[in-house]
Amino acid sequence: MMRALAAEFLKLKRSRMPLWTGLVVLVAAGLGLAVLPVLSDPTTQAKLVAGGGAFAKAVTAGLYSPTWANYLRIGTQGMSGSWGVLTFGLVTAYLFGRESKERTVSAMFTLPLRREYVVLAKMAVLAVWVFGLAMLSVLLTMGLVVLLGVEGFAWSHVFKNVGDTLAVAGLIYLTLPFVAWFAALGKGYLRPMLFSLGMMMVGNGLVTTEASRWFPWNMPVHLIGASWLPVSPSSLLPGSYAVAVGVFLAGLAALLWQADHADSVR
Repeated sequence: MMRALAAEFLKLKRSRMPLWTGLVVLVAAGLGLAVLPVLSDPTTQAKLVAGGGAFAKAVTAGLYSPTWANYLRIGTQGMSGSWGVLTFGLVTAYLFGRESKERTVSAMFTLPLRREYVVLAKMAVLAVWVFGLAMLSVLLTMGLVVLLGVEGFAWSHVFKNVGDTLAVAGLIYLTLPFVAWFAALGKGYLRPMLFSLGMMMVGNGLVTTEASRWFPWNMPVHLIGASWLPVSPSSLLPGSYAVAVGVFLAGLAALLWQADHADSVR
C-alpha cells in the first residue's frame, strides 16, 4: 500500500495540474470577493429587502456587509458551489483517468500490487489535494481581504471559516468516488467532467425543493448558505450525512469492483 501511495505522489512531481488547480482557486477567490461589494451597495440591498425571502433575511442579518467574517464566508460559499464541484471533479478525473489517457494503464495493472491498493492510494492523494486546495482558498481569501484593507480581523472568524471550509470540502470529497468511477469507465477525462457538470446542474434545479437537502452535491450549499441562491445557512440533518456517506461507500465499492474486473490490456 505504501509503495502505491509513494508512486502516486511521485507521479505528480512533474505534473502541472497542481499548479493549474491552484490558479483556479486564486481566480475563484478573487471573483468571489468581487460579489460582496455589489451586495453591500445600499441600492442593491434595498431591492433585496423588497424582494423578501432568504436574500432579505441575509440583508437584515448583516451577511452582506463588507466585514472579515462575510468575506471569508463568501469564499467558502464559492467552493461549496460550482468551482468546488467542478475543480475537485477535474482533479479526480485527472488522477483516475491519467493512465488511460497516457496509455500506461496496461503497465499499471501488471505491477505486483493489488489493484485495490492503487485505487485507495489514489483516493488518499485525492484527499490531500482536495483539502490542500480548500486551505489554499482560505489563505488566498485572507490575503485578498488584507489587500482590500478590510478592518475587524479576528482569529475567531478565521477558525470558524477553516472549520466550515473543511466541512464543505469533506462533503464534496464524499461524492468523488463516483466521479472516479466514471473516469475508470470512460478511460479519460470527458465522462467524469460531464458527470460533475450534470450533478451541479441537477443540484441547482433542486435547490429550492425539499429533496435538495438529501442530494449530496447540494449539501455543502445548505451547510454554508449561498449568496447567489435563495439558501440560508443551516445545519444538515443526520440523515443527510448518512446519505452522503452511503454515496461515498457505494461509489468506492463500484470503483474497486471496476479496478478488479478491468482488462489488463485495453
